[in-house]
Amino acid sequence: MLDINTLMVVLAVTTIVSVMGLLAASILNRQVRAIRYWTAGLAVFIFGLVCQVASPPVPLWISAVVITQAYFVILWGTLCYRKPEQKGFIPIMLGLLAVQMSVFVLLQDSLRFSIMFHSAIVVIVCVINILELWLIGSLRRAVVAVWALIWGMHSLIYARRFFLYLTEEAYINATDFQMAVSVEAINYLEGVAFIYGFSLMCVVLTTVSLQDELRHLASRDPLTNLFNRRAFEETALKAMGLSRLTSQPVSLMLMDLDRFKAINDDHGHKAGDQVLLAFAGHLDDHSRLADLTCRFGGEEFLILLPDTSLAEAQTIAERLRSSWQEKTISIEKVGVQVTVSIGVAELEQDQDESLFDLIDRADQALYQAKTQGRNRVVGWETGPRLSQS
Repeated sequence: MLDINTLMVVLAVTTIVSVMGLLAASILNRQVRAIRYWTAGLAVFIFGLVCQVASPPVPLWISAVVITQAYFVILWGTLCYRKPEQKGFIPIMLGLLAVQMSVFVLLQDSLRFSIMFHSAIVVIVCVINILELWLIGSLRRAVVAVWALIWGMHSLIYARRFFLYLTEEAYINATDFQMAVSVEAINYLEGVAFIYGFSLMCVVLTTVSLQDELRHLASRDPLTNLFNRRAFEETALKAMGLSRLTSQPVSLMLMDLDRFKAINDDHGHKAGDQVLLAFAGHLDDHSRLADLTCRFGGEEFLILLPDTSLAEAQTIAERLRSSWQEKTISIEKVGVQVTVSIGVAELEQDQDESLFDLIDRADQALYQAKTQGRNRVVGWETGPRLSQS
């Protein structure tokens, strides 16, 4: 039978190697907060194992507190992976530390109940780790499945440990790990496999996060964070194809900020960027979930409106225009109001019209809005006629 202290050392060495790799990954990928906490959690775990090897004279409850806290730090990393804006790490960790330290101090004379308490916490942490990644709908199912397998096996091992100490006479009367070597040896051996698997998945998840970020950056305008032209075209073509299958109307709005060049000339390009950002935010506030919003170029913007007729699109455009003209943008401590002209066109389903034809008709309607005095909505109707809102 393997010596428990030897297994502790093997697990500690395994964890040290993993921490070194994750530390390098966290330094190279600072934008992924989760990997920092995962690395920190394993580092705390190492300290707990050292305390465990040094017992006695170090009280065993200290190692239990440290190792349990390591799981909480790792869990915080997973919470940050799903919601990177998580806050309150230090007060929450201190609170958990105080609670579990109090429990372990009370249970220090009972190895059995200390192990059962620790095992129960580990099982709960495992389940939450699985659920957190499962709730990320965009994450590849294969990645989630492997993550769930690693944490699921870990939870089963600790659940088995919990029930053995709860029901088996040999473990109920155990006063040290060596007396329960048959169950503890399995825990440590599985721990080695878990550390390697968990560390590998941390790197995989970091890579996936970076890939998602690159895809997002590739599809977004860097200033306004709206769709860029390429991403808009790809998504709009899919929306148009769906509309033809379902025979639902699709409309498009092409918008141009009036006299935008004068803002750049009078106040500088920084002020112009400020106006563009304000208008992009205005579009976000007035767009529906299914609408596709794009910075088309310069001061021109597009919105594709699925399931929307020309008349409905004109109503939406007029509401957007009128609310925008009432906005005041503070530029160099001076309030500036900017208007917008909008051209609207509906996809001609029976003509097998392309996206570029639709944009061209909206552009012609926009041109009419400009020539008729700006700050207005003009809609393209079937044939050569134009309608004004």
